[in-house]
Amino acid sequence: MELKRTAGAREAAHEHMPMIKIRFKQIVTWFFIGLPLAGLQAQGRRDLVPVRQVDDGYSLQVGQVELRVNPEIGGRITSLSLAGQDFLTDSLVNSFNWGSSFWPSPQSDWHWPPPAEIDNAPYQARVVHGALIMVSQPDPRTGLVATKTITGHRRNGSFVIEYRLTNTSDSVRQVAPWEVTRVHTGGVAFFPMGEGALRGGLIPLMTEKDGIQWFRYEVDKLPKKGDRQIYTDGAEGWFAEVNDGVMLVKQFPDYPKSAAAPKEGEVELYASPVSPGHSYVEVEHQGAYKTLAPGESLDWKMTWFLRRLPAGMTAEVGNAALVDYVRKLVGRR
Repeated sequence: MELKRTAGAREAAHEHMPMIKIRFKQIVTWFFIGLPLAGLQAQGRRDLVPVRQVDDGYSLQVGQVELRVNPEIGGRITSLSLAGQDFLTDSLVNSFNWGSSFWPSPQSDWHWPPPAEIDNAPYQARVVHGALIMVSQPDPRTGLVATKTITGHRRNGSFVIEYRLTNTSDSVRQVAPWEVTRVHTGGVAFFPMGEGALRGGLIPLMTEKDGIQWFRYEVDKLPKKGDRQIYTDGAEGWFAEVNDGVMLVKQFPDYPKSAAAPKEGEVELYASPVSPGHSYVEVEHQGAYKTLAPGESLDWKMTWFLRRLPAGMTAEVGNAALVDYVRKLVGRR
């Protein structure tokens, strides 16, 4: 998203901080003591894998797939690996944009960089009944607080990331949830096309077939200047990215195009400038844009599956077998 990322100091509005501090304490108590307990008990704890504390944060492992999270760096998902092969990029590729982060949308509300309290500052963390629950500090400009609840599930081999944005200020806020996941270059991505058309500079790298949009990372087709993004509406509530024979599938609530944040999209892609060893692709998803009165929250759930491609299945643009595989995985077939 570097075209929209402009330099400049982040403004800090402190006039509502007393109100923010009171509500923030209430939110931490609510999430760490009350709300998660009933929900997780209803899910059935036997399905949840243990949350283990490790040197760089926490680890959840489902079979050969391990997801790691560091509450000290914005509750960031720092790696997602299959048999030791990390699907996400690390801080050696880019020291700021790496792993999987969470932001408020639209970006026009904060420009660049994203609010530190939500993106990279420490979160309070606790493990409750097999769930890792993390709560950010309030963003001093907006009063927004982010909560992330992460669980690993044995039954379907998935990780569920539940996001919540809470307005702790005394003013009305409009916001959408935004997950930004960085993956390696050279892959193929695909998703069902929703309403409207594609926007952005990556259109030359996109192909549509049978209602599915395909993106193949090709260096020679990347824009030399300007916009390296795609914004659009999706359908069916899923997205897949394939790299080196491994596929990440994300499942999420499908919203109409009219629910998108201003100048944003339900599905977004960004390709960084070409730099050997330092290039990456951002796989981005956004939920519905909502109005939050003081004290109100919005919830948004993402489900991740990481799978090795079945034998004989190739990552080719337009391969219907890939689409069928994903639809079966997410329950669309």
